[in-house]
Parts: sequence; C-alpha cells; structure tokens
Amino acid sequence: MKSGGILYWLLLIIAVVTLISGVVQLVDPSFVLQIVAAEQTATTRHFFGIVGMFMALFGGMLTHALLRAEDPSIVLLWAGLQKLGASAAVGLGVLNHIFSSMALLIASFDLLSGVLIFVYLRNVTRWKTSNGR
Repeated sequence: MKSGGILYWLLLIIAVVTLISGVVQLVDPSFVLQIVAAEQTATTRHFFGIVGMFMALFGGMLTHALLRAEDPSIVLLWAGLQKLGASAAVGLGVLNHIFSSMALLIASFDLLSGVLIFVYLRNVTRWKTSNGR
C-alpha cells in the first residue's frame, strides 16, 4: 500500500532521518556521544558505531519498504518495535545517568516514531482487509 497521505510522508521522513543519523553515528560516534554528554572511550565509541549501523539498516529498510508498492507490514512491525526499544533504551540511559537529559529528545523522537509506525501499520492492515488481501 503506497499512499500519499500525511502519515506516509511523516514516516518516510522519519525513515530517511533514521538512515542519515545512523550513518553519521556509524562514521563519527563521538559526535552523538558529545550531544548526549556520555562518556567517550574506545568502548563507547565502538558501541555507538554499532548502534549507528543498525539505525542505518533499519532506516534504510523502512525507507525501501515505504517506497515499494508491496505490502510493508512485516517491515513496519519490526521497525516500530526497534523504535520503541530504542526509546526505552535511551530513556533508561538517562534514568541511569549515562546520558544527559538532552537524550530525552532522542527518546521522544523514537517513541513518537514507533507510535506513528504502528498507527500506519494498523491503517495498512485495515486497507488490506477492506480490499480482500
């Protein structure tokens, strides 16, 4: 289901932003660590680089699924779960004083993204049901 509705375009923007920010984090994890005021060691830079790789992969996967005409339901499910998990992980990082409160903006973006993805998934499922698919 490809749609030109506002939710579709919001998700496409979120997917591209996730892809780009993941690549930035992969290439320069110190940049993101500095933003969230986290400790910078070889270990944290390596870990954040790995997280960036997965962000880029999920953002790319979601972008690809939204731009294709096929059913994106499975991708939406897993991308939504990834966004909710990322939100919880960053929130716990703030709660445990690993990240500054600035990281709550990231957690909020991921939480909102996850909710929007699941709303869109529900719409896709309803569309499939009403069209006998």
